[in-house]
Amino acid sequence: MTIDASILSVYGPGLRTPGKSGGDRPPEAELERAAKDFESLFIYELLKGMRSISGKGLFQGGLSGDVFQTIFDMELSKRLAERGTGISEMLVKTLKERED
Repeated sequence: MTIDASILSVYGPGLRTPGKSGGDRPPEAELERAAKDFESLFIYELLKGMRSISGKGLFQGGLSGDVFQTIFDMELSKRLAERGTGISEMLVKTLKERED
C-alpha cells in the first residue's frame, strides 16, 4: 500500500510547495480561498476564546452540548468570513505586495 505524499502536505492540492517548481505562485483564486479559510479560523478562535471567558454557551453543558457549540461556532465563523471582516482582503493585499 502506498500513500500519496500530497495528502501529508500542509499545502492544499492546488498550491505548489515552495522551491519545487522554481517559485511558482498559487493562482489568485486559490490565494483568496486560503485567505478566507484563515479568516474563518481566526473568527472561530475569537468565538471560542469569548465563550471560555463568559463560561456560557447556547447549549446545555456536557459532551453533546460542547459538540453542538463547537459545530455552531464553526458554522458561524464560516458565515461571518463569507460576509467579510476585511481580514482576508488585507492578507491577500499584503501577500500580493510581497510577491512583487
